[in-house]
Amino acid sequence: MLRWLFFRGARAASATFLLCLLAVGGWVSPASAQKDKVRIAAQVWYPSFPQYTAMTEGIYAKWGLDPEMKVYPSGAPIVQAASTWEWDVAHIGAPPTIQGYKLGLIVAGVISEEAVIHQLIGRPDFVAAAQKDPSKLKGAKVFITTASTGHFMVESCLKKRGLTMNDVQVLPSEQQASLSAFMAGNGDLAQFWTPQSTTARSRGMKVLCDAPEANLKIPSVWVIHPDYAKKNPDAAVRWLRATLEAAEWAQADRKRTEALYKKWDQYRGTQTPDEYLKEEIDLAMDLWGLKKQQEAMKGVNGTKPYVFEALEEITAFYSRIGRMKEPLDQAKVSVNKLVDTSWLDKAATLPAR
Repeated sequence: MLRWLFFRGARAASATFLLCLLAVGGWVSPASAQKDKVRIAAQVWYPSFPQYTAMTEGIYAKWGLDPEMKVYPSGAPIVQAASTWEWDVAHIGAPPTIQGYKLGLIVAGVISEEAVIHQLIGRPDFVAAAQKDPSKLKGAKVFITTASTGHFMVESCLKKRGLTMNDVQVLPSEQQASLSAFMAGNGDLAQFWTPQSTTARSRGMKVLCDAPEANLKIPSVWVIHPDYAKKNPDAAVRWLRATLEAAEWAQADRKRTEALYKKWDQYRGTQTPDEYLKEEIDLAMDLWGLKKQQEAMKGVNGTKPYVFEALEEITAFYSRIGRMKEPLDQAKVSVNKLVDTSWLDKAATLPAR
């Protein structure tokens, strides 16, 4: 009996010693491993879908992350929240990101070209009249999410018609408030992106102009907060790798992506008709993968990278509207420092899990 007790005690001690040794060596069971907290700032449209996918489908958990997501109506309030470090990683449009260039935000990836979703929308009769005679736009009341990608688009659409922002009356408003006011009969035009643009069109509104017509580059980017990058760089890389995987997940199976996107539509607080939701799902399934993002950030065959061309054009826009006070050339240099391709490169080296 004493021999058995001694043997049992020795086995327990050996097991305890082995567990301690493994812990010191850095190995722990995936099921019991403590996950890194990551606070995610998302927006209400399709480039944030991979983050929702990674959260709900357990992809973040697989990469050792414990996500907490907050959905914002647009990029501007996300940048404002960055000043008090209310999030760690985010999906933001390029223009709002530029507004936060002094905060040291890091552009770690380029998700897509989002020009296609930016539209200047009006009631059918007004749009028809303006298409026939652009001077009808003078004095028009236009709902605009100011200093946004949409504002950038409206300026260019007016310029193509020989007009300036001074020729219209700007009604500053966030997207959902713009939709509610416009559908109630206020204003002549409204600047929308998805899902508000699809909702407006589903109710009979017409597109006067969009960003592709205005030949604009409007990248949608993944951003890392500088404090998070400094304090937990490994988790930031894993977030990027996991979100890339989530984008691939969406591309692999249309049927399951449609089902999850409908849940995303509810999660973000919208009820988009199926016929218009299809457009968003198409875009969500066509987000850029690792290779295309690296090309957009590094260039191909010595050409100027797409992301730098886009950032410089948008920086010039902010200079025109008085949002950037320093000389334009100096501002462009400062903004271009936001881009850091090393994060994508590190994510690319991580083996699949």
